[in-house]
Amino acid sequence: MVIELPERLTIAEASALRDRLEATVVPGAGVGIDASKVTEVDTAGLQLLLSVARTEGPIAWAGVSDAVRGAAQLIGLDGPLGLAGGAPV
Repeated sequence: MVIELPERLTIAEASALRDRLEATVVPGAGVGIDASKVTEVDTAGLQLLLSVARTEGPIAWAGVSDAVRGAAQLIGLDGPLGLAGGAPV
């Protein structure tokens, strides 16, 4: 299952997205995320993604927007999120 993220991945949406992920993700089964439509992201949004990666294992990226990739690189989370080295766009 691939979870499509909304255009905004900010602190304002983080709580609702966390609840959605908790209701959707099967523990230990890994998670697929499509972040190709995200145009706005902040640290809270990246922290949520990092939490998912740490609890569920590596994220299987179905798509990654420039906004997500750039923000993750800027704060050094591209490696921990599995985005370093040209993950799918």
